[in-house]
Amino acid sequence: MHFVNYINSIKLTSSELADSVENTSTKLSTHIQEKFDYKSNLTGLLLGNVQSGKTAQMLGSIAKFADEGFDLFILLSTDNIYLQQQTLLRAKSSLTSLNIIGEDDDLTFLTAKLSKPTLVILKKNTNILKKWRNLISSSGLASGRPVVIFDDEADAASLNTLVNKKSISQINNHLNSLKELFTGSIYIQVTATPQSVLLQSSISGWKPSFVEYFSPGSNYIGGDFIYSEPKSFCIKITNENELDDIKSGADFLPLGLRSALLTYLIICSEFSLKGKSNCNFLVHPSVRIADHESFATILGENLNSFLFEITDESTRASFLKELSNTWLDLQSSQPDISSLEDVKEKVLEILDQQNLSIIVLNSKTSVGVTYNIGFNILIGGNSLGRGVTLQNLQVVYYCRKSKTPQADTFWQHARVFGYDRVKGLLRVFTPPSLFELFKELNYSNKLLIQQIVSSGIEGIQLIYPKNINPTRKNVLDKDYLNVLVGGVNLFSTYPSDSSTSHLDSLLAEYDESEKHDITGKGFLEVLEAIGKDRINEWESTKFQNCTKALIEKRPTQKFTIIVRRDRNISKGTGTMLSPTDRKLGDSLPHNTILTLYRINGAIEKGWDGKDLWMPNIKFPEGVCFYDTIG
Repeated sequence: MHFVNYINSIKLTSSELADSVENTSTKLSTHIQEKFDYKSNLTGLLLGNVQSGKTAQMLGSIAKFADEGFDLFILLSTDNIYLQQQTLLRAKSSLTSLNIIGEDDDLTFLTAKLSKPTLVILKKNTNILKKWRNLISSSGLASGRPVVIFDDEADAASLNTLVNKKSISQINNHLNSLKELFTGSIYIQVTATPQSVLLQSSISGWKPSFVEYFSPGSNYIGGDFIYSEPKSFCIKITNENELDDIKSGADFLPLGLRSALLTYLIICSEFSLKGKSNCNFLVHPSVRIADHESFATILGENLNSFLFEITDESTRASFLKELSNTWLDLQSSQPDISSLEDVKEKVLEILDQQNLSIIVLNSKTSVGVTYNIGFNILIGGNSLGRGVTLQNLQVVYYCRKSKTPQADTFWQHARVFGYDRVKGLLRVFTPPSLFELFKELNYSNKLLIQQIVSSGIEGIQLIYPKNINPTRKNVLDKDYLNVLVGGVNLFSTYPSDSSTSHLDSLLAEYDESEKHDITGKGFLEVLEAIGKDRINEWESTKFQNCTKALIEKRPTQKFTIIVRRDRNISKGTGTMLSPTDRKLGDSLPHNTILTLYRINGAIEKGWDGKDLWMPNIKFPEGVCFYDTIG
């Protein structure tokens, strides 16, 4: 009943979304039926894309589980009052057959006593979690009852940030305490950036035992469109150091920022001419509040300057020419845009009537700011990341940099992803280095999703260039984190002779010439044939998973095999490659290289008198693979 009611409510707006929610909730239900024993804690991961509709999936799954007998649910939101209230209002309007309880509705919760399935929506805030843990404990409602918890943006605040100090951070401690109140718990981590979740150790209690991925709808605009290769029409490359120009106190707009502002003016004019009353422009320069203020000041000054330029006889022709070129660029991707003359008139009207608002969003921003009505230029840093939904976002100017960027943090900055964009009028202004970074993040994200869809949670390899970290280090237990760095020779000191005959057959076609190019599939076949060594020093499965990741992510990746026979290496020498072969491998820094020596296995050399193959592998320089060892 609860689920049917919910599905019917969202069918009114999107049958595609209704089908997706039904599919996701059914699969989650299957995981729970197979894995939950009602007396322990089960952790799972619900994976989506940035701004792809996670809330609808969570609410649908809650309705599904309510039909299956669960009667107490907790939905955790980030520590943002507006996001918590937004989720609360949405749940109340769509889950009408459940009791929906806000974090201030403690009396209602105690009075209702779970007379019908109840959903409590809480911020991940120390005081709120402590209060509700004590409230539920004193109510007695946890006794003999399992709880279902959905943790939205589970990678953001929930994990233990003190794991390497052998302590427990406050939010993580409160969440553990909340789960332990109940006879059993189902804890669904929900995120679009699961790197830190997937790299949790099993001993932490926060590593998911299953993962379910839901695809975005057909109208979703995401990384494959915006950060594509060849470059999408929406990407506009700026000079590399425009942020430095602003910081230096320049009283002019750098060319990229000026072009972005003109583009936004024309799009606002087009929206206004078509009867649309909301359009947003996101400026994400850095984390520094001082930079936000500098951008706000110079953008405000230049809007006034634009009004002068469009009205003054000495500058009007030049400004209108610039405006015309920008309009032509937009027309190339949105042919039905309003005429240039109509747009010019509307631009003048918007500038003259000062219809644009400049809003700084950071820790100093006063509560109550709204950006879902009117024409707004939004400037900020971290406040423009995770969880913030910007409706009708059409222009982005992004120049935030980091010496060692974190993949999950930067990917959450992709606020331009979503459903309500006019694709032909979408523009992202960014320098070349950041465009390349986001292309790399998109490739990595696609690979991760492909791995999950094809193989589930087992054997996942996160792969990034060495200058990109998958996530913040303080939530990863360094005792269990396993990092394989490319450019390093890895070999087995104690290889097994169990696969000798198989490898003899497989490698028969390779003579002892300098090297042989081989397909990724062929390379993987040889790796699989090598198998394990005697002491599990040769990480066969990990090497195979890394190779599969390279095959998927890097279609042009080159694989090389070097074969040497009749070798008389002593056992346990701690070295394998000859100086010549080491030099040969070093001359191919971007290849994945497998060197195999056929050892005679002489007893006087410490072996068992049986011939065997000794392997050495070297992955490409500049690539790092991440997983956990427990």
